[in-house]
Amino acid sequence: MAETFSQNVKKQLAAAELRKKCCRHTFADMEALEGTVPGAETLREIWERCRCEGCRAVYFRELFRLCGSVTDPKKSYQLDFALEDPEAAALLREYLAGAGFAFGLSGRRGRTVLWLRDSGSVEDFLAYMGATSASFDVMNAKIDREFRGRATKKYADAVALLKKAGRYDLLPEDVRITGDLREANGQLTLEELGRLHEPPISKSGVKHRLEKILRAAEELRAEEEPGNGE
Repeated sequence: MAETFSQNVKKQLAAAELRKKCCRHTFADMEALEGTVPGAETLREIWERCRCEGCRAVYFRELFRLCGSVTDPKKSYQLDFALEDPEAAALLREYLAGAGFAFGLSGRRGRTVLWLRDSGSVEDFLAYMGATSASFDVMNAKIDREFRGRATKKYADAVALLKKAGRYDLLPEDVRITGDLREANGQLTLEELGRLHEPPISKSGVKHRLEKILRAAEELRAEEEPGNGE
């Protein structure tokens, strides 16, 4: 089974370097928990022994490895801590806020969940804990999503223009099928869009059909420019 993004992040965190003696002490305190998510009293005791910002990063990092998760940024932006003790969750939320991270709080399946839901916060927190590579993955996924959003709008605008002018139905049926799928599935990649076709088509096939829509819209715009058609 393929490794999940969350599992990969935890692997990165496990390999993070401990540069200072006090940070190694914090790591030892967390390691002594032996895989058990601590209650409020234990959380407080370990936190009060943290001596520097590095210690606090280790504290959050090891807690994340115990009870945290993060979604694949290609799908959504979501980072959670799930604790059984509501008092411990409230305490952890306070500590996180002190480090500059405003986590939301809600209940889920008998647990108290602290969460981040925006790409910038998830990216910053991963970097803070030491998962630099994963932080870049979130940033790159956001850039890709924004690029697809702009491209999707370009195609949607072309479809809308052609429909308004009564030209869309003049396009070949296969081109219209692709245009409709692009319009309805704005966040999908060209490869994912190709798999929605019956039968599936290649990424280059999708792009070829969408380019036909753009060219038809460009021709229409050229016809409508002042001075043309006189």
